[in-house]
Order: sequence, then structure tokens, then C-alpha cells
Amino acid sequence: MSFDREALGEIPDRRGRKGRQYPLRSVLSLALAAMVAGSDDLMAIFRWGRRLPPEALRVLGLSRAPCHATYHYFFKALDVAAAERVLGEWARGGQPLGHVAVDGKRLRGSARAGHDGAEGVHLVAAFASRLGAVIGQLKVAAGSNEITAALALLKSLPLEGAVITGDAEFCQRAICQSIRDQGGDYLFTIKANQPRLMADVAVAFGDAFPPGADHRAERPAAVPGSLGRPAA
Repeated sequence: MSFDREALGEIPDRRGRKGRQYPLRSVLSLALAAMVAGSDDLMAIFRWGRRLPPEALRVLGLSRAPCHATYHYFFKALDVAAAERVLGEWARGGQPLGHVAVDGKRLRGSARAGHDGAEGVHLVAAFASRLGAVIGQLKVAAGSNEITAALALLKSLPLEGAVITGDAEFCQRAICQSIRDQGGDYLFTIKANQPRLMADVAVAFGDAFPPGADHRAERPAAVPGSLGRPAA
């Protein structure tokens, strides 16, 4: 599936006048291409861009590759939410999502060494199996949790005909209702986080006659001619 670079024009440019030496679409297109090629940090993106021939730079709308500092200030000013929305719409391609897995994760390297696990950037992401891509993600706000972020994320996606899966944390009434309201279905694990629901499921789907039990001993004897009524 080819990428329409013009779609990046929907992302608002929040850079100051002095920071707009390079067009937003051009810098972001170069950075995305570099990341697809394996560049995983700003220095790697910078080096990849500097190795591009003049013809490739012209295709991207550049006369020369940006310096390392340009990428630093560019991504610092980038409207991340708008970029994720545009890229997510492109990844979906207007097709039904199919199976979408929702999960939370903490970005590697986003916390200081020796932290206690409470720091760093925590995200909730939606991964579409058919597309093999993340089609949306939200940062978990400080003092909030994955449940709130997942609910907001799912409300932003076209879920008609989709099946949403996730672990026990997302087995919440509000999330399930939102998915159904948008025309989707869900499959969530039930664990001790929902004890009453777990007990109801055990009763509804449990084995009425566990292996090894004497079934005959558990049934009352019927009196002949009593139409199955138990004996007094």
C-alpha cells in the first residue's frame, strides 16, 4: 500500500517561523522512511538522510538533508495526536479493521535508569492484525489508568464489524458498551478483577455434573406413575 505524502499536510505545523526552514511533510516523510529502514533514534535518522542521493531528496521536497538539531526541534514541536490520527487513517485504508488487539505498554528507555516502574511514558495501543500495524495509541495521563485511555482510544476508531480483544484489565462495562454502540464485538479475559462476573460465568458455563460425581445419587427417585415427581 503506497503512502500519500499529501495526507501529512493535515497535521498542523506548530513550529515557529524560524523553525520552518524545511516543510513539515518533507521532514516527516524522510523520518518515516528512515524508521522503516531501521533507524531507531534521531542520530540514525540524520545519518540515513545524509546518505540519500539528490534525486531522492527532491522526491521528498528537499534540496538538502536536515541536520541533527533540526530533527530534535521538529519532533519536539510535532502535534503527536494529529500525526497518529493521519497515519492511523492511512494504515486502515478505509477497510474494516477486523481483529484489533488492545494493550498497554511502557516505552523502553522513557524512564531513568534504576526507576521503580512508576515513571516513563505509558501508552495504550490498538493493533490491527490484518494490517499488521498499530492504528492508534494514547498516552496514559498522570494519575489516570489504562482503562480510561483505552475507552478514549476505542471511541476514536471505526469499530463497525471489528472484534476487539484484550486482557482482563479491559473487561469493563463502559468499554464493552462503547464497543457494542459502535457496531463492534469484543473478547476479553475474565479474572479476579471481576469476581461477581467470574462467578456468574462459572455457574452459567460450569459442568453441572463434575467428573467422578455419582449422578444417580444426586437425582431424587421418582415414584412410578408420578410423571417424574420426586417421592415424598
